[in-house]
Amino acid sequence: MRDSQGNVQGFGTGFLIGPGVLMTNNHVFETPGAARNSLADFDYEVTANGRDKTPVFFGFGTNALFFTNQALDFSIVAIKSRSLDNARNLTDYGWLPLSATPGKADPGDYLTIIQHPAGERKQICVRENKLLKYDGNAAWYTTDTLGGSSGSPVFNRFWQVVALHHSGVPRKNSKGQWLTKDGKAWDQSMDESRIHWIANEGIRISAIVNFIKTATGSHPLVKAALTTAPPPAPEPAVSGGVELKSQANVWVEQTGATATLVVPMRIPIDVVRHDPDPAPVATAALVVADSDLGAGVVEAVKINQKTLGTRPGYKTDFLGKGKLSVPLPVIPAALKSKVATYIKKPSEFELKYFNYSAVIRKDRQLAFFSAANIDGKLRQDVGKREGDSWLRDPRIKGEFQLGEEFYGKQKTFEADRSQNPFDRGHLVRRLDATWGNTVAAAKEHGDDTFHFTNCSPQFWQFNQGKKLWAGIEDFVLDHLEEASRKACVFNGPVFDGPLAPKGGLPDPKKAGKADPKFGGIAIPKFFWKIMVVEQDGELASTAFLLSQQDQLSKIDCIEEAMTEEDTKVFQVSIADLAKLTKLDFGSIAKADTKEAAVAGGRLIEVIEDIRL
Repeated sequence: MRDSQGNVQGFGTGFLIGPGVLMTNNHVFETPGAARNSLADFDYEVTANGRDKTPVFFGFGTNALFFTNQALDFSIVAIKSRSLDNARNLTDYGWLPLSATPGKADPGDYLTIIQHPAGERKQICVRENKLLKYDGNAAWYTTDTLGGSSGSPVFNRFWQVVALHHSGVPRKNSKGQWLTKDGKAWDQSMDESRIHWIANEGIRISAIVNFIKTATGSHPLVKAALTTAPPPAPEPAVSGGVELKSQANVWVEQTGATATLVVPMRIPIDVVRHDPDPAPVATAALVVADSDLGAGVVEAVKINQKTLGTRPGYKTDFLGKGKLSVPLPVIPAALKSKVATYIKKPSEFELKYFNYSAVIRKDRQLAFFSAANIDGKLRQDVGKREGDSWLRDPRIKGEFQLGEEFYGKQKTFEADRSQNPFDRGHLVRRLDATWGNTVAAAKEHGDDTFHFTNCSPQFWQFNQGKKLWAGIEDFVLDHLEEASRKACVFNGPVFDGPLAPKGGLPDPKKAGKADPKFGGIAIPKFFWKIMVVEQDGELASTAFLLSQQDQLSKIDCIEEAMTEEDTKVFQVSIADLAKLTKLDFGSIAKADTKEAAVAGGRLIEVIEDIRL
């Protein structure tokens, strides 16, 4: 980055995203003037045999294209077709195609970052780069970066760009001040090396691409960048494999259009190059400020609480009337005093929503149970959820609902799970409720699941990725959708259940044990789910139990990643479940298919172990 006099102002990283178009951060190039005097330095790297390559400099064509947005912290700018010494064509270099599809990586996946930290030669971070979470339009991950890494591409394991790196995430105190590694408030008089960084942050490429499409997708250079696929790489001049070795026991092997970086593990790399193209079309520069266009590409959760009184709630005759009726579980008389009732109608306690209902236990601030109707035939694709927006239900007292004061810590501490290892665990999943006659109706129904009355603290990896519990939920939903079937599904926590042997089930005959507390909140050791369907004119039901007891027992070292072996899921009898929860399941229990007849239930180790 240079000023009008040619003085170096700093360094950044950028990458080509199409023919003649480069992407970097807005805070690298805030204005056309900042780019106009700067240089793009290609081949500033070390070869596989450890020798410095000769850099090639290109200027920027800001009159052809300059587009920026501060909220998403990106800029795209045209690059001139010939190098400064007129010896090289830009067409000698390939580009990284971008995709608007979200979810190209899951929390826990490993990432790779190609960067120029502190203005140094190209470096590739291939270790310890784990995706921690998505936060709206941003992604948090661990890696080593320095100033100059701004604008780096962040890749998933398939070498798709998932994010545009732009900053570190500092630990903050209650006043919002950045903290040093020794816990003191940091200020600009201190060196940045003293800051306590807890993660790095990149802007999601899906958010950027969707924004670009809306804001300036018709621009010739932008359109070409978003739609032109890189031509296949040319065949190498030497037939067979070509091996370039280095003194550091790191080499590149190339065969045809594929290269492999051996470090000594092998990572497949697509060799992206393109044939000569015409020079970019000269068009007017375009600068977009945040006041002109918002970054509104997040799929927002929208709930109209003014119409809560019109929600139909769970329907007992959803599968049929008479013997096919599926009533709500009955709470025993000894626990009736603990049921949260309506503020204005103390005789009512069933909180009705779209496609489901919930009954709240006020002393635990959590649901006794939730009950959902699922229609696989009317399931709608409402798109991938990109953000959370949870609300308390105003029909009951707020003090009876565990809310943002507990779960909100995730915004600060998800990068360090020793601080708060719990996520907002849906009881009725959004996907279970997203059915209706139209896509708009299905989305409204799914959004209604974002009430804290439908939420319970679950260990953070239970519903991230394809862990076993999430896998069972997907299995149930896929089974219904594929067969266009209906089901009634009940979910809830077990309050103060008896302790279970390590990796085993609690004995329903034994006395209960108080749930352990975290941050003053008692955390359930177990969660349960019951699925009820119609089968040959009769009800058929089965139950599952998930244990997070083992994780609660090692709360002090919770920052360790939870494995599938740590989480135990069992298929259990509804009779045993009734003893654990103290709920009366009535006809649901009578319809148990007895697939969990093995004493103490059956351990589910893979999805194929489920019997319906």
